[in-house]
Amino acid sequence: MLAVFRKSFRDSRRTVWWLSVGFGLYLLLIMGFYPTIKSQAAEWQELIDSYPESILAMFYGGEVAEFDITEAGIYIQTQFGGYSVLILGAIVIVQAFNAFTNAERDHSLDMMLSLPVSRRAYLFGRVLNTALGMALVLGAWLITFLVSMLLWPEFDVSVGRLALSIVSAFLFLMVVAGYSYLLAVIVPSSRHFAGPIAYLLLIGSFLIYGFSAMVDALKPLQPFLINHYFNMGEVIRGGVQFGDWTVMISVAIILLALAGWLVDRKEFGV
Repeated sequence: MLAVFRKSFRDSRRTVWWLSVGFGLYLLLIMGFYPTIKSQAAEWQELIDSYPESILAMFYGGEVAEFDITEAGIYIQTQFGGYSVLILGAIVIVQAFNAFTNAERDHSLDMMLSLPVSRRAYLFGRVLNTALGMALVLGAWLITFLVSMLLWPEFDVSVGRLALSIVSAFLFLMVVAGYSYLLAVIVPSSRHFAGPIAYLLLIGSFLIYGFSAMVDALKPLQPFLINHYFNMGEVIRGGVQFGDWTVMISVAIILLALAGWLVDRKEFGV
């Protein structure tokens, strides 16, 4: 497993590097606007108060009764966290299907499975690569937040809660990794619907959860959507969300365990 992990990480290290740099620069740009917004708190709040609560809930995803764009947690979630995890989620999906579906199609999996490595070890070596890669990118987020606190003292938040919000993002991505690797394992490479399903689960969950704030008929679907359990702003404001974290950890473990069980039963076209 470690050999598979080392090779996978070596192949993806440039992706991790450029994601870290890109997100870091983007985050610095966003945080550069924060002092101006905070200095004009009254004007911004007047504008926010003119918006319907359903619109605010769609973009924030959390409790909007006391929505304040100048509050650090809310600002981070609405301007960065809610969208950035979708980009990283798409990268996770790519890695999952590169590990199996695409590797099977280009016959590189043929060579890997001819080596003394079990299918399960191969799977979890690739999962470990995904987990570490995402952890490093999220670590770059945290470093950028800390730099922002030095550059703009107006951004005054608890470092511990910032770190916890990063952990929350990591758990969200592990759920995405769970269903992506599971789909890559159970759907034959000759079929071309597994990838679209993975992206539909990622983007569709985001969109439906947002629209459910405005459409009452969609509200019963919220507990079945992963976005219901992830909100960086809520973690920064209130600390660990034990219920949400328990759900994400449990779902990620179950999905990855299913993938590990089913990979030995998959018939590869190699």
